[in-house]
Amino acid sequence: MSAIVGVKVRKDVVERLRRKLQSRVKNVFTPLVEEPGIEVTTALPDDTIESLVKIILDEAKGPLSWRELKAIFQGVVGEDRLRKILSHLKARGEIAELTRTRYSLPEYIPPEETPKIKNPEALRRRARELGEEEYTYGYGIQ
Repeated sequence: MSAIVGVKVRKDVVERLRRKLQSRVKNVFTPLVEEPGIEVTTALPDDTIESLVKIILDEAKGPLSWRELKAIFQGVVGEDRLRKILSHLKARGEIAELTRTRYSLPEYIPPEETPKIKNPEALRRRARELGEEEYTYGYGIQ
């Protein structure tokens, strides 16, 4: 593992999630050029990428750093587009951003991390989805 500004990139987690992502997108791309050794495909629509980000965060069952997400999505979506997708998901409260540029689905935020959430709307949205006044924090609460 390599240290990155206080966050460790977990190579085993990145590789497992990258394989999961690759298996999901393998048949989604439309080939544009079919030359030996060259692969050119269409870009995925934003809604598909948003779904893939949520699937990966669900599979992680906890926060992932920006660098981990970037490594997982390398070759599938560019950095700028991934940042835009994360920003949209965060603004809608579908994902939470924690300190040190880490992202998680609200149901997988460790209780000790809740004060570090940069967009508390994600927790309010989760509470509404569960029909609660307040969201009870913790891993895997359904």
